[in-house]
Amino acid sequence: MRRSLNAGTDFSALLKSVRRSSWRWECQREYAVDLPEVERWRKGLSVLETEEDRAWLAHLGVLKAAGIPFERVRMLTEPLTDYLAWMLQAIGPNVAAGEDVRWLKESTARELGMPHHDFYLLDETSVAELRFTEENVLTAVVVDDDTAVVAEHQRWRRAAWSAAIPHAELRIGR
Repeated sequence: MRRSLNAGTDFSALLKSVRRSSWRWECQREYAVDLPEVERWRKGLSVLETEEDRAWLAHLGVLKAAGIPFERVRMLTEPLTDYLAWMLQAIGPNVAAGEDVRWLKESTARELGMPHHDFYLLDETSVAELRFTEENVLTAVVVDDDTAVVAEHQRWRRAAWSAAIPHAELRIGR
């Protein structure tokens, strides 16, 4: 079955429905939702924790308490965008909350044939392909009945995960 979800309640419910594992591939140069914080960072101002940030950290805590891993691989553009330079510094609370974050150079991602779209692989059986409109509105297409689509995303997960560098081991200069 394929179904479309808009960001918000439906997508939040999808992420909360996970029972065994969550895995995310992120490959965009930046995400509009965080751009105000990136601008604060550029100006040398302190990071403001938003209600959305607190909700996400609480979600990670629930997953960790239930023994459900949340893993993420973020692609590092070459050259590094300001957004990703900011994210390298801002990801600490997620890692502390139990998220296993790893990083993959853009050139390596292309060698591995990684997709140009973000996605979640949920419980190894469902894929949420993330799309961003021209207005930077997040939508998702959820696929959980097409074994070929799920298998392709599982293959991408294995390839990216094995090549990615754990956050604690990443050393990068700008």
